[in-house]
This record gives sequence, structure tokens and C-alpha cells, in this order.
Amino acid sequence: MNAVQDDRDAGLGEDARALLRGVAEFARGELGPLAAAGCGEQPWAGDLIRQACRRGYAGIEVPAGEGGLGLPYRMRARVAETLAAADFAFAFAFINQHNVALRIAEHGSAAARARYLPGLLAGELIGGTAMSEPRAGSDFAAIATRARRGEGGGWILDGEKAWVANAAGGEVALVFAQTDPARGPAGIACFIVDLRAPQCERVAGAPLEGLGAAGIAGIRLTGYRAEDSDVLYAPGQGFSMALAGVNKARTHIAAMAAGLLDGALRLAVRHASTRQAFGRPIIEQQGLRWSLADVSMRLQILRMLADRAAGLIDAGSDEAVAAAAMAKKYAGEECLDAVSACVQVLGAGGLLPAQGMARRLLAAKALCFADGTTEMMNERIAAGLAARFATAPQATAPGATADGERGMPYRALKLTRGEDGATQARLERIAEDELPDGEVLVDVAYSSLNYKDALAITGKSPVVRSFPMVPGIDFAGTVRHSADPRFKPGDAVLLNGWGLGETRWGGLAQAARVPADWLLRLPADMDARRAMAIGTAGYTAMLCVMALERHNATPEGGPVLVTGANGGVGTVAIALLAGKGYTVTASTGRPQEADYLRGLGASGILDRATLSGPGKPLQKEAWAAAVDCVGSHTLANVLAGMRYGAPVAACGLAQGMDLPATVAPFILRGVALIGVDSVYAPMGLRAEAWRRLAEELPQGMLEANTRELGLSEIAAAAVPLLEGRIRGRIVVDVNR
Repeated sequence: MNAVQDDRDAGLGEDARALLRGVAEFARGELGPLAAAGCGEQPWAGDLIRQACRRGYAGIEVPAGEGGLGLPYRMRARVAETLAAADFAFAFAFINQHNVALRIAEHGSAAARARYLPGLLAGELIGGTAMSEPRAGSDFAAIATRARRGEGGGWILDGEKAWVANAAGGEVALVFAQTDPARGPAGIACFIVDLRAPQCERVAGAPLEGLGAAGIAGIRLTGYRAEDSDVLYAPGQGFSMALAGVNKARTHIAAMAAGLLDGALRLAVRHASTRQAFGRPIIEQQGLRWSLADVSMRLQILRMLADRAAGLIDAGSDEAVAAAAMAKKYAGEECLDAVSACVQVLGAGGLLPAQGMARRLLAAKALCFADGTTEMMNERIAAGLAARFATAPQATAPGATADGERGMPYRALKLTRGEDGATQARLERIAEDELPDGEVLVDVAYSSLNYKDALAITGKSPVVRSFPMVPGIDFAGTVRHSADPRFKPGDAVLLNGWGLGETRWGGLAQAARVPADWLLRLPADMDARRAMAIGTAGYTAMLCVMALERHNATPEGGPVLVTGANGGVGTVAIALLAGKGYTVTASTGRPQEADYLRGLGASGILDRATLSGPGKPLQKEAWAAAVDCVGSHTLANVLAGMRYGAPVAACGLAQGMDLPATVAPFILRGVALIGVDSVYAPMGLRAEAWRRLAEELPQGMLEANTRELGLSEIAAAAVPLLEGRIRGRIVVDVNR
């Protein structure tokens, strides 16, 4: 061992030191022929894995009472590094074997431990973990392998897994499967599967270049029966237990990258010290020396990052998430270039199979996406960076109820997709750890029911991009916990847009966890209920008014038209414009609501039928500005009737997404069509819109235009909303 390794061994017990000495000897003596094989010529290293197990190396973290060594996680990382210095693919396969043994030792039933653990520790059984699937990739929650209860007990498994280490010839796999698609991640379980069973087919596929020793292959299960004693993680535990091991996986991948780089550097330095050019060893050439010095520095940084992450994992620290991601990210970004620099030192000889450099290059690329891509690591690091500046949570107030405390369930309207593809909406309890990642946890007080929410709840339109989903495109409430210095517990906040209820769990729940960058503070004169009475619809209306103003619309310029006048956007737009002195005409298909619209400030009422059919490209110049919430023929006719240079703010598509118009209004009259997006509008524009809403929207208008429902009443209100039978706004009290 070199001096750096000796320093890292300080404080290790004799059992740990003996393990590292034995593994290093095994790597030097037994892995040489494997490491010398060409990239495409490496066989699965099953015999060598069994040999390493017989030497006692498979039970690093397995408790001593179960036949293992009972050592801390950092020793797994050190073993992984030592083995990877000789051959990365072997290290990958062997650590997978160890992890199968550890998971069964820690979570398997007594029968499973007795059946599998002795064989795994002795090398009589070799295993791997089957998580990925051909069509799921990194989206673990989307796995399609199914497990259903069998007659008389047990489980029946059907499906296909991909990228399973040791599947080429091993005997055991830990298979994650979905027991109830409607429950999403909460339905995932894990089963111990005997790969020798006739109901299990190995799917070899093309061998992975440079990773042949890992025996990576697929498996296909058809009617495989797993006994109840072979359930490793029960339904509802599989997803969280899989994620619980991800920090360890990322850290030992980084440690293996350090071993990979260590082996390449040693080979390059030996070659450069003996290879003569121009009468002296080439290591004396400054450019080459500096290149190797840079590689050495990268290696030491990588080791420090991996060692730090391992120490935090052993300490049970929350900082381990970001630390593991940092180590993995650095390995992925630096290892490939560093190994390439070592190949450069060897010249063409570096590509000879016996040198193993080509295989190291391929392995360096493979570790870029093993156990999470660099992009995923950036997300983890960013969240960890925010957590470093977190404000300590406030103590629970005297008399506060337990419902909603950390770890306690929250009520939420949850959407799932049935086997027939239909959307199902149910009021459920969700645990805090089910909430998506984010720096700020908010106790939601109010949300609202919008047209888009109704589409999502009924499944009338493919609004929801992934299931399960909590709908609700906006919410307002108070901060419970924050990992961002901009927000502290007790702050009143609101959020709308950013994909809530479509790609991200939304506001129709008692809690929401969101990125801090998406949150706005509630204006000083606005409470949560009023904010949701305004809601996304009112905020969109203000964006439309602001867009007209930016295009020089003024009350003195002439009459303004608002289409879809009885909807949430239309009603607020009328009130805002009338309050600023505009003469507003409201277009509606419900003439019985004329008095209501006049009460909001409309000066005239226009039957929507005059706009909803095909019309002439250019019509009488009637309007100095317009807010359109309808689209299609209605918007085309609005454009055709605008005055010269007039602006139209378009924000809706109730009639359709098409625009059957000509360019005539734009070219001949200079009409400006302004698209208004409420979902991804910049934060500065959002803040201005909400500030102005607090100041300019009449309080009485909201009271007359709003009805309140409880969370349990929302699903039933979706269809009437879509059918136009609900006027104005619906505020949702999520706590009743």
C-alpha cells in the first residue's frame, strides 16, 4: 500500500486491515488473467466470485450473527476500490453479490435467511438486483413487472428486467415488482427469485463492451411463483427501500472509479519511468509529468470525496445524500479524461488488451450513468446545498394536533390510472416521504378547482403526464420546514403553475413539498383564502391586463372586449379593466348572466354566437383591445374586428386550439396578438401580478364570485365545471 492508503487505514481494526490485505492479495494474484482479457473477450467472472466468497469477502457488512464480518459501510467502499484497481467489472459484480447477501440478512424472513444466506456467503449462490426494465430506464416508479397474489398464498410474478449484474450465470435475483399500479410507488414490492426455475428465462442480449466480467443480462419471468417467505420488501416498502440504498451505491461507484484510476495511473507511471526517448525516461518530459500530476490530484480528490460520503453514511447523516452525489458526479466527470491521459502516456501500446486500458476507458464511461446520471447528481447536490443553509424547524405549538407533523399522513386527492386506462380519483392519506423532493414543505390551507384540474380529475384530456398524481395547479399556505434561507417556518406563501397537477404533485392536499424558486410570499394585504379565490384564473387575468398595458392600451383608447366572460379569467379581467376605467364588453353564451356581468363592471353584453362561427378575415373595426379566453373561431373573429394597432391578449382555448384566421389583421391593421402563459411566467412578472391583484381587485367582487368546497367534494364538482354549470371561482379548503 502507498502512503496515502496507509493514512486512510489509520484507526482501522485488525479485522478490517486483514480484510483489505486479503482482498489486495486476491486482486493481484487471481484477477490478473481476467484483467488481461480483451474488452470483448472477458467471460462472466462467476468462478472468481465464488472463490472470493469462499475467502470470506462476501459478508463485509453482514452482521456477525448471520455469518458475516459485521464491518461498517466504508469497508465495502474500500474493498470495491481495491478490486476495481484490478478490474472494474469484477468489482461491480462482486459488490452486487455482497449487496444481495446484505439485503437478505437485514430484511429477509427467517426462512429466507436460512435458505439463501449461507449459500451467498459461501459462493454456492450468486445474486444480483433486478430493478431496471427495458422500457422504464431510470424511472423506477414506472416498472411494469407485475406481482399478483396466487391462489392459496404466495405471489405470481410476470415481467422482464434488464441490466441485472450476475444474471448471466447466477442463481438468485432480488426482483422489484408492482403489486398495484393504481398505488404507484406505494405498490412496489421486492421478491427473492430463484433464477434456475423453469419460469425464469435469462435474456442475454449483446454483451456490454468492457463489462463482460459483470455478467450483465436480463431476465424474463412468466408465471413465477414466489412464496410468502421470499417477500423481501412488502408492498409499500419496495420503493423506499430501493431508494434507501442509493447513497451507498453512488459512493461505492465513486470508490470503484478511484480504484480504476489508481490502476491506470500506476501503469502509466511505471511505463513512463522505464520508457526511453531522446536518451532519457519520458517521465522527465515536463508536459507528460504535469499530465500525470494532474491525474494524481484528481485521484486524491476522488478518494477524499468517496471517503467523506462513506463516513457520513456510517454516521447516518442527512448530508450523505449530497456527499454521495458529489462523489459520483466528480467520478463521472473526471475519471474518463484522467484515464485517457494515462492511455496517452502509453501511446499505441495502451490499446493492447493486456494493458487493460481500453477496458478502463469503457468502464469510466459506464460509471457516468450507473446508479444515476450526472444530471441527477446535480439535482441532489443542489438540494443538499440548500439544506446547508436551512432554518431550524420551529417547535410544535402547544395544543397542536399530530396530523400533518413530520412523518404523519396528509389527506390528498390522488389520481391513479386503472388497468383500463381510465383515471380514478380517490381521497387518500399520503405520507410525507411520498411527497416529491423540494427545499420547502408547505402546510396547504387553500387550493382551488380550475378547468385544467377538472380535465385531470375526469381524464377528459391528457393533462396528467405521470401517475399517481395529486391535482391542483395552485395553493396557498404557510411554510412548515425550509432548507432555503429565503423562507422560514410560518411564512405565508403561494404557488401556481410550474407544472403543478400535471408533472408535479399539486395543491389539492394538506401538504406540498416544492422547490423554493417556485414560491412567492403572499402580499401583505392578502390571506390564503383570498389568494385562492383569485387563484390561477385571476392571476392569468392580471397577466393579460399587464400585457395590454405594455402594448399601449389605455382606458381612453376605446372599448375592450373580454371573451369567455363567465369563466374565472373572464370575470376577474372584467373587474380589473372596469376598475381602471375601461369600457368593457363581455362576450358570453349565457345571457341570463347579463346582470351579474354588469355588476362586475361590464358596459355591454355580446352573444358569443356572433363570434363562434366562421367569419370574414377583416371586419368592422370595433375593439381597441381584447382579452380572449376561448381561441379557435372566436379568436379569429376578435382579431378581424380589432382597430388599427390594437393588442389582443390570448390565454385560453375553451373552443379549441386551432386559429382559423388570415394574416390580414396583422399586416393591414398592425394588430398585436400576445400569448399569455401563466405556468412558466418569470418570477418578477408573477410578483408584480400578485402585488397588483392585492391592490386593484375589489374585495366584494371575490365574495360574490366565489364558492367554497371541502377537499372531499372536489371530485364531484369536476364534471359540472367542465360543462359550464359553475360560475366564477371554487376555493378548496383542504382541511375539511
